[in-house]
Amino acid sequence: MKQQANHAALYCRLSRDDGGDAESNSIQTQRSMLQRYAREQAFIVREEHIYIDDGISGTTFERPSFKRMIADIEEGKVKIVLCKDLSRLGRNNALVAFYTEIFFIDHDVRFIALNDGIDSAKGDNEIMPFKSVINEYYARDISKKVRSAIRTRAINGEHHAGKAPYGYLKNPQDRRKLIVDHEVAPVVQQMFQMYADGLSSYAIAKHFFEQRIPTPSGLDFLRTGKIGKGVDPERPWDWRSYSVDTILKNPCYLGHMVSGRQTTKSFKNPTVVKVPQEDWIIVEGTHEALISEELFEKVQRLTKTKVRTNNLHGTNMFAGLLKCADCGRNMAYSSTREMRGGEGGFNCGGQRHSYRAKDGDRCSGHNIPYKGLREAVLANLRMVLAASFDPEDFLQHVEQGHEDTSEDDKKAIVKLKQRDSQLRVLTRRIFEQNASGSISDETFAELYSGYQDEQKSIAGKIAALEEKLAGRQVEQSNTDQFLALAQPHREIPELTRDILVDFIEKIVVHEGTGYRFTRKQEIDIYYRFVGKLGVGIALF
Repeated sequence: MKQQANHAALYCRLSRDDGGDAESNSIQTQRSMLQRYAREQAFIVREEHIYIDDGISGTTFERPSFKRMIADIEEGKVKIVLCKDLSRLGRNNALVAFYTEIFFIDHDVRFIALNDGIDSAKGDNEIMPFKSVINEYYARDISKKVRSAIRTRAINGEHHAGKAPYGYLKNPQDRRKLIVDHEVAPVVQQMFQMYADGLSSYAIAKHFFEQRIPTPSGLDFLRTGKIGKGVDPERPWDWRSYSVDTILKNPCYLGHMVSGRQTTKSFKNPTVVKVPQEDWIIVEGTHEALISEELFEKVQRLTKTKVRTNNLHGTNMFAGLLKCADCGRNMAYSSTREMRGGEGGFNCGGQRHSYRAKDGDRCSGHNIPYKGLREAVLANLRMVLAASFDPEDFLQHVEQGHEDTSEDDKKAIVKLKQRDSQLRVLTRRIFEQNASGSISDETFAELYSGYQDEQKSIAGKIAALEEKLAGRQVEQSNTDQFLALAQPHREIPELTRDILVDFIEKIVVHEGTGYRFTRKQEIDIYYRFVGKLGVGIALF
């Protein structure tokens, strides 16, 4: 028993928390110091009781060697724990206190931190809680500085990740800049084009696997010999669909540096969490683009409306585009339910799951046949495209009866600003008249209040008119974009998935009216850039 009481564990740890002290805190330095002290004290130290966590932060206690040491303590294999100082044990004050004041005591373990003069066998050490707090503060401060430095680099458009994105290399002259990796850049370009052409992520991954094109981690293995996470050295071309999706969603291929897409919960909790896209740091034009804006934008729309192939009737071209007019849920494709035309059809997904419509009742089926829907959308699309070649006619479709009052609004703004300037002059004048005694305080207060109210009213009117003009400018810009999109499509012989995704944002399906062969159904078709243009009628 006495011999077992002399069995000691040497614990060494080093990470970036240690900043400029890395050399003095090196693993070799710690190990040598602890071994020398153990010999002097006649402690027994077996090789398997030397625990080393290199490159792991002290703010987390999820460390492999530390957890192995804890398991050995629980099994009674060691009764002494030696550390160079308290910060080697950890920089999380709450957990350091748990292990030193509860766990070690409960398991009759003697804890010694050499440089801090801490030895639990010599009684309570009053300075230890303060040192633990200081160690945690140090880690917090280092974390804040590291985050600040990374954010500064991100804002400056510098690359700060460990590896360059697939298709790029770190510039040898400036490691914070990216250059094109000409060996695999064509793979990225091919991937985007294949997806835009209608192939799924799974199909693309399968194609690259068959062509033995290395994955991002596989390429790194082939070039450096390092076996990263998820790499099969025997098959470095083992693509997965999620790897394809990750590449397809990365804006860096537009030539933009994108940072801050994920972070950790806190300096104590290394759990990685995603950051909302609106909070990403994006600096445009930092490196050569591999993908055009048009192709990238199209791929993003396609990823949001994934197509599923039906074994009976093939691909559903409307996937992700149909919405129920009453509950707002997606319309579900059904091939087993034969509707007129023999191609199946759609019904409200909300009705399937007992969701409520706007009136509070359970939503109805909104059943619409695939064939009738396709014909109605094609007819509406042809009408809109025909109108697009006559700008005046097309503007009538877009404006939907709203008169363009831009010029009148601009004139109204000029008049309102002139009146505002007059009121400012009048306000200064009544101040002077009141000061000289020309008008009484009562008259001044009445006039001043009236001028102030009128100025507030004018400010509100100007803001409303300027907002209206800005909206009009956006509408004009959107109309121009739609017209440019429509130019190559003078004739559409048939409706395809490609055309739907290019032109249509969503299709809202209303409940049908009438019975049997007289049944009709309205659909609202919302086009990209310009919104709803007319109403389509699906016939049964």
